Amino acid sequence: MLSIVYASSAVRLLNRQELVELLEYSRDMNVENDITGMLLYRGGNFIQVIEGEDDTVIQLYENIKADPRHKDVTLLSQDPIAKRQFPDWRMGFRNIDQMSSEELEGFSGFLDNDFSPAYFRDKPTRAYILLLSFKDTMSS
Repeated sequence: MLSIVYASSAVRLLNRQELVELLEYSRDMNVENDITGMLLYRGGNFIQVIEGEDDTVIQLYENIKADPRHKDVTLLSQDPIAKRQFPDWRMGFRNIDQMSSEELEGFSGFLDNDFSPAYFRDKPTRAYILLLSFKDTMSS
């Protein structure tokens, strides 16, 4: 199995309905292809982890890179995994722009930054730590 973490920017800000449609489509496709992971969205920027069988994850990442809704798609990590970190998440999602200050409290250090692909490019583990933190918080 394989895990890919990437960051990208939307070519334009997405409204709530567009995010819901993207999420519903992604979840359906992920169930069909046995993909798990999490997607974070803030200020027009995405961070996502996808995990599953190697060929399936690589093909999905290639599709994402070719998706005209994304720009600056930046691969942060691509690692073989023995066990999924998001086994029950067909696509966990959080629109960080809509979180309350109480919800953001534990993530403030990360979220004070611009959340762009360039921020995570220098230290890709930041993205993975952030994704895992959201998973743990959302599971509680």
